[in-house]
Amino acid sequence: MKLKIKLNFYIASFFLLVIMVVVIGDAIKFQNYRNTLIQNYSNKYIHVTQQIREDYRLLFDRLQYEFNQHESENISKLNQLYKIYKRDGTHFNVDKAAEELNKGVHFGSYQVFLINKDYIIEDASYKTDIGLDFGNMMEIRVLMNSIFTKKTAIDISPIIIDLITPSSMWFKRYLLKLSSDEKYVLQIAFALDFLREFKENHDLIKNVGLIELYLGNDSLQKLEFDKTNYSKKFLQQAGWEATKNLLFQLYNDLSIKNKRLDALIKLDINDLRNIESHIHEAIDEVFSNDNLLSALNLSQHHFAIYAITDGLFNKSTGTKLLVKTTYPTESLESDIQKTLIQAVTQFLFILSILVVIYLFIIRKLSNPLLKIIDNIKNNQYSDISNIKIEEMAVLNESYNDLHNRLNKEIERNRLNKEIERSANILKDKNQFIADTVHQLRTPLTNIMMNGEMIKQFQTDKSLSSYIDRIDSSINMLSNFYEDLAYVASADTIEYSPININLSDFLKKRIEFFSTISKVSHKEIQATIEEDIFTHINHIELERIIDNNISNGMKYAIKNKPITISLLQSNDVAILAIKTYGSQIKDKNKIFEKNFREDEAKRGLGLGLNMVKNICEKYHISYNVAYEDGQNIFTYVFQSSMLNVHVHRV
Repeated sequence: MKLKIKLNFYIASFFLLVIMVVVIGDAIKFQNYRNTLIQNYSNKYIHVTQQIREDYRLLFDRLQYEFNQHESENISKLNQLYKIYKRDGTHFNVDKAAEELNKGVHFGSYQVFLINKDYIIEDASYKTDIGLDFGNMMEIRVLMNSIFTKKTAIDISPIIIDLITPSSMWFKRYLLKLSSDEKYVLQIAFALDFLREFKENHDLIKNVGLIELYLGNDSLQKLEFDKTNYSKKFLQQAGWEATKNLLFQLYNDLSIKNKRLDALIKLDINDLRNIESHIHEAIDEVFSNDNLLSALNLSQHHFAIYAITDGLFNKSTGTKLLVKTTYPTESLESDIQKTLIQAVTQFLFILSILVVIYLFIIRKLSNPLLKIIDNIKNNQYSDISNIKIEEMAVLNESYNDLHNRLNKEIERNRLNKEIERSANILKDKNQFIADTVHQLRTPLTNIMMNGEMIKQFQTDKSLSSYIDRIDSSINMLSNFYEDLAYVASADTIEYSPININLSDFLKKRIEFFSTISKVSHKEIQATIEEDIFTHINHIELERIIDNNISNGMKYAIKNKPITISLLQSNDVAILAIKTYGSQIKDKNKIFEKNFREDEAKRGLGLGLNMVKNICEKYHISYNVAYEDGQNIFTYVFQSSMLNVHVHRV
């Protein structure tokens, strides 16, 4: 069997599908616009950062050029220091030597250092470095050994940044040579101050965003132009905190899972004695694939870019410039918010159009069509007006025309059947009248005979039995007349239902038959549950009860009880009448009109047919069964008939 879908459900499903497609499409469109905005924003500031990096790189290239221009002069100054030391001997003074070296020098300056065999700066014209111990620095110690053992005559260092003060930024190149008495390593430093150039460049671009500069080799040094002092001992606590802070930012901003970074950010300053190279290696690993990395964090409203250069002064030295720029994302977030509002507005607009179309289809197409279908199912005239769709209007008119013609034909057939039925009724009434006369004869005779005997023996106590019989006959006659009255008026009088206490009503009817049961020697045994209510006409309820009890009096075996029960179970009330007697042979015909199973017992054959019609009118289930020598008539009052209000009758 193929699955059938109702029209309105089909239409609603289709529009829900369309809405889902619109939502998905709108979401994809918004995501694409968002990605485009982010990409444009990123490209813009990446380009700015690249330009900043190149500007600083040009400054370092210029610095490199200046140092290269003075390389031969620096070697000459180192040889001059050697001669001064040899000349002065034990009277050698570093300050005077530095003063002599700086005579006639107009660009840069020279500083003089004496390093003993314990790798400690014993004396220097640059007083900050006195006492600096290179013994813990493996590479410098190896270099010093090579000079003391004369394996290296002269060593020239790469350019390094040495000190930043509020008034200077020193870049230096160191030259080393063994003294004439082989007690010291003579060292000069050619120093250039580039503070003004760097500050000018920094002031020019600082409004673009937050700019941070780091020089990195074996350690990281942050260049901040508002700090008062920077020491060459980069791995002291303050310097290490700056280094660790940058490493931590790299680890978190870029979500880089680098084992070296992970290990370094967990170290304390005391753990860093011999692992300086790890910082250099970690930085190289982070930027191994790209010299520019970025991290957009809209939740914290910033965009961080890390840009690094190759070796500044010499690629082999590894000294690199790391530029970190941080830009606010308020403008990007605002653009994304506008795009989202636009997407939502567009969706709501499309949704409103779809809702209007849906309502139009339901009201103007689906509902009229369904109403026409309902009218066809119920064989009703279709009174739909103002149908806007031509095909539906034609369908409605065609159905109404067919309906009118069919009803006329049905009415014609009904009239013919009514004529035939009237003839049958007339015939039945004639038979009914004849049978009624016969039925009335016996009780009337009894009344007459017993009346005579009352007159003759009115002083005798035995008159009570005759009186009982008279009463019984009168009751039977009364019950018969009630049946006769109902049959005669059923087609002309409307019997309207009322709320009745079924329990009390049944008790009264049993009491009515008490004299008849006494005379008939058939005791009535009743089991009645209290306060069971129903909705039915009291005359019709009386016909149901009286006809069943009356049949029990007629056909049941004498000296056997008639059992009546009324119980409520699962929202239904069950009335059962049990009588001892022969089994009813034809249970299907027993409720048919004019049927009498025992032809020897005269009767109209209308009682149970009357009961059947009343039961069908009120949807009361009825059944006949035979069990333990008893015929059992069962009537089930459905839950729709049960009522909680009492009506006394």
